[in-house]
Amino acid sequence: MEYTFRRATAQDVDGIMEIIRDRIEWMDREGLHQWNKTNYMQRYPREYFLEGINRGEFYLAISPEQEVSGAIAMLTVDPRWENDELKDCYYLHHLAAKPQAKGAGRALLNFCEELSRKEGKECIRLDCQKGNDKLNDFYASMGYGFVGPMVEDDYEGIKREKTLKYDRNREERHLPVFGEF
Repeated sequence: MEYTFRRATAQDVDGIMEIIRDRIEWMDREGLHQWNKTNYMQRYPREYFLEGINRGEFYLAISPEQEVSGAIAMLTVDPRWENDELKDCYYLHHLAAKPQAKGAGRALLNFCEELSRKEGKECIRLDCQKGNDKLNDFYASMGYGFVGPMVEDDYEGIKREKTLKYDRNREERHLPVFGEF
């Protein structure tokens, strides 16, 4: 499926929260250990998402039917990585897609990679719950290599990084995006 992408607005916050709640229920049904076991909704309340949206950090995948199918945050700093090598990169968080939105998660990652390349970033970083083999395998298949473990309160994660190749001869890249950045 083809998706387009745009920055989230304050009007999108309830839709983002609904996608996350749906994904948490899906994790329970699938027997996966991720957000459903870490008090995610208490740790990241509605106000957190509104603040991130207001800073321009959240992006949405929009289906051909103009429905919000997924969301992701692209941060420029992440305290979980402060002891690692400093790099010019984005830190991805809160990747969530409607369970029925096939390919939306992959499409959001591809969008983030293209936007990062366009901005000259050297890599993208993210983390994933330790023991969630299905999601870790997905990230590995997308080129996100293992960097190391991390612990934050009751969350034990694995840090992953993807190095980006930037083609300086192609300054103009086509991104399937609408809206202003």
